[in-house]
Amino acid sequence: MMKLSLAIASLVITSSFALAAPATLATVNGKAITSGDANTFLAKAAPGMSYEKLDPKMKRQVVDQLVNQTLIKDQVLKSGIQNTAQFKAQYAAIKNDLAVDMWMKQQMKKISVSDKEAKTFYDANKDKMKQGEKVIPYDKAKAEITQFLKLEKFKAHMDKTTDSLRSAAKVEIKL
Repeated sequence: MMKLSLAIASLVITSSFALAAPATLATVNGKAITSGDANTFLAKAAPGMSYEKLDPKMKRQVVDQLVNQTLIKDQVLKSGIQNTAQFKAQYAAIKNDLAVDMWMKQQMKKISVSDKEAKTFYDANKDKMKQGEKVIPYDKAKAEITQFLKLEKFKAHMDKTTDSLRSAAKVEIKL
């Protein structure tokens, strides 16, 4: 009996791992396009949507788009455009902008707003918390207030950061 239950457990574990692996939806010149690729594509195009939730017609449209993207990417790589000076210069700029964007998002994640801060702001600005003549209740305004205060804190943090960086650098403005 013990051997049978171990065999069943092994089968269940093995089959659950098999189900978790992305399914191949198409191949293009030997390269697999998987359900994972489809979900990544959908996450950018329609956040919250998954390939598995689509009807068969939509699934086919997503796969067709992924096939076309793969063919275009292959053609672009064959063209050698990525080896041109113009591409390299633009890529460097994009890379730096992306790094700045990611760094700023990290800084933003470090900022928090307490419930007390949000409530204090609400109470101090209650006269502005209206929709028409009706005062918006705190629980309805809290998320927006929290986001506003977080952005204000972020701006102040960035001002302090740039002031510090400016004071430590040699800056010459030539207007």
